[in-house]
Amino acid sequence: MRMRAIGSKNLTFELSHLRTLSSESAYCSFNFVFVWCTIVLFSRVSTNILYYFTVKDMTESIINHLFLPQYLPSSADDDFLMKNNHQNEYEILEYMERSLNQLQSDDTLNQLPILETLINCTKRWSVLQNLQNFFESNVKTTMEQLSAGSFLPLYFCTQNAAILIEIEENNINQALISSWQVLLPNSDVVSSLVPPISCFPVPTYRLPDRSQLNSKAHCELLVDLMLNTIEQSKAHKASRTLDETRDVPVSHYVCQWWIQQFQGITIDNNSSTSIEFKKKHRDQIRLNNSLLPFRRSGLWMTIKVAFHTILIKRLGHVGTIVYKSLITYFLTIIIYATHSRISTDLLVHCIRKIVRRLNKIECLSSSVDANDVNQWVQCIKQEIQKKIDKIIPKSDWQESIRMIEQMKNNSLMIDFKLDNSELYQHSCKQLNTYLNHPKSNITFQFSSNAI
Repeated sequence: MRMRAIGSKNLTFELSHLRTLSSESAYCSFNFVFVWCTIVLFSRVSTNILYYFTVKDMTESIINHLFLPQYLPSSADDDFLMKNNHQNEYEILEYMERSLNQLQSDDTLNQLPILETLINCTKRWSVLQNLQNFFESNVKTTMEQLSAGSFLPLYFCTQNAAILIEIEENNINQALISSWQVLLPNSDVVSSLVPPISCFPVPTYRLPDRSQLNSKAHCELLVDLMLNTIEQSKAHKASRTLDETRDVPVSHYVCQWWIQQFQGITIDNNSSTSIEFKKKHRDQIRLNNSLLPFRRSGLWMTIKVAFHTILIKRLGHVGTIVYKSLITYFLTIIIYATHSRISTDLLVHCIRKIVRRLNKIECLSSSVDANDVNQWVQCIKQEIQKKIDKIIPKSDWQESIRMIEQMKNNSLMIDFKLDNSELYQHSCKQLNTYLNHPKSNITFQFSSNAI
């Protein structure tokens, strides 16, 4: 019996110990679940906040480069597209690709065959322009996959230069190449009261054997040119010559040396490329205690030059009005997608620029002889106008704001009535007595009960 009692006590102790351990385990499990849920919730909130500020910064940056509003960042570090050595600049091309796909999918438009060429060109370009994808094997594969009649532009921000590669439609074994300086030096921009002008097209060269583009040595050269600046602009200070890193790099190595290193290259004299056009450098240089100044995107300038060149090559003089229509449509898509995240003043500024472009298109459309192009241009104008009408502020938007503010003020004055019985009124008995008997020599004993 004693042994049984001892055993019973031991069993009771063990059971109670197990219950304690079970309770502690449940408590620890609850704490673990609580901590885990808190971490997940915090991570989601942090992700949403980060996404909000990323979208906000990206919206402001794209509008700065595309529309050039009055207030611009004071340095490249303050701009989403330009900071970290142009890390996000390629996103302009991604927006352009989406815009072209949206235009191509519109069944109400009489589509032009050239749009398919531009879409394929932009798709290849946007992949390679992202520096994370620009490596030797990827460049080689892209070069090998260029089909007859296709184009491949590339922008080298480290060299301040761009190239355009074209595979001829009737000769797939040959290629046409060209290169040009993208941005002007700081001195040319700040010293001019009017926007400087660059003339195009630049000289085009014929490469008799396109396999030189696919060679390992050439692809490695392109990667080196894309990632590393060969020569900086020079500045002269106190009889010394220094590298001016705040200015654009020297474009000589892409504009001249890159072309000259090909074997058997000759100048191409095609009449379709002799149609001249000009590009204004509406640039701004902002620098405030930083290493690099804010300048307008060189990729955006390259897109405009490349598209204009391609359209003129394929459509001749009509290519100019098609180019202007496409760029205006792209700007409209951008502002239509972001109008809810920008101020009314900035929205009006952007819409004014779009309307000015529409007026230029209207002036050019009268000289278009091709009925299919003219019909397409008119449809594009209608689509742009529809989107502008949806987002444009009302003509009396300033007056409506003033009326709303006035109504709020009037409402406050109406609600505040001195004779309102619901308001708390202090009795002020001794003050009333004094006011009713001003000449009496009454000594007032203020107390908490009297006040």
